Amino acid sequence: MQKNFNDFLENITLTEAQMKDAKTKYEGVCGCLDRHFYDSSYNEAHKFLFGSYKHRTCVRPIVPEQDVDVLFKIDKDTYEKYKDNPGGLLQEVRNALKDTYTTTDRIKAWGKVVLVNFAEGKHNVDVLPALEQDDNTFLIPNTENGGSWDVFDPRAQVDAFCSSNKKTQCLTKKLAKMMKTWGRNTKTLDYSSYIMLEDIIKFLNDYYPDGQGDTKFDQIVEEFLTYVHSRLDDTDSRKSHLKTAKTRAANAIEYEKQGKHIEASEEWRKVFGSEFPKSEKNEAKNGCGVFGFKEAPRPWGIL
Repeated sequence: MQKNFNDFLENITLTEAQMKDAKTKYEGVCGCLDRHFYDSSYNEAHKFLFGSYKHRTCVRPIVPEQDVDVLFKIDKDTYEKYKDNPGGLLQEVRNALKDTYTTTDRIKAWGKVVLVNFAEGKHNVDVLPALEQDDNTFLIPNTENGGSWDVFDPRAQVDAFCSSNKKTQCLTKKLAKMMKTWGRNTKTLDYSSYIMLEDIIKFLNDYYPDGQGDTKFDQIVEEFLTYVHSRLDDTDSRKSHLKTAKTRAANAIEYEKQGKHIEASEEWRKVFGSEFPKSEKNEAKNGCGVFGFKEAPRPWGIL
């Protein structure tokens, strides 16, 4: 089953062309804002990429709600201009983008970001205007509850992810991609990728601080599902989804022990969806007949 998991990871990993498309999209958006706010061409120093595209835990197929999260650094003068009107900054960002992306009719400001929707099958961009502070955190506009400026620290999770991924020899990234696919395949699950990644980092720190070693992916996934399930209150809506997934994972592992590779892969497909490869055959039982009994020697020969 380990090969199935390796193939599964390959199936859900973005292609180089898709990663290039994401880079083109967010650099284009930031370049537009550089021209508007700084009267200059694209400046790498004015953007900070965070989230799944920074961690490279994004997965395919690309879905409509799949966004590249990028922070665009504003200067002090822009902050002072909108200090008492954070929603006004989002509107200025939106209007600047609409002047450039004239064929993109779905550019909207909401909450803390401006969302730029591109064509189906392409990456969207969530751009977050922010003022960088001396302590390396950011102030970001929040239009909710009358408007405010909130402290945001994307570097904290980026650093936590990078540290965990290095320590676990890339297991953090692999498990995050698999569990993100499970989340997609579980339609009513309310489990943000941000919180999920925090749980993965905590789990691996407790169970696999030095990496995967000889442990198979099926065991690691089943243990993670059990780990999170055991820590949730009964009122948490995620608990029933986790129980279903961990039961299917346990069933798959038991099937695999019995040499029932087809049945095991079908259980994993219930967890992860069609991106998980099917097994084509079960393990043959040497010396067993059609009913599973060892056949006695026959007194006659076949010529």
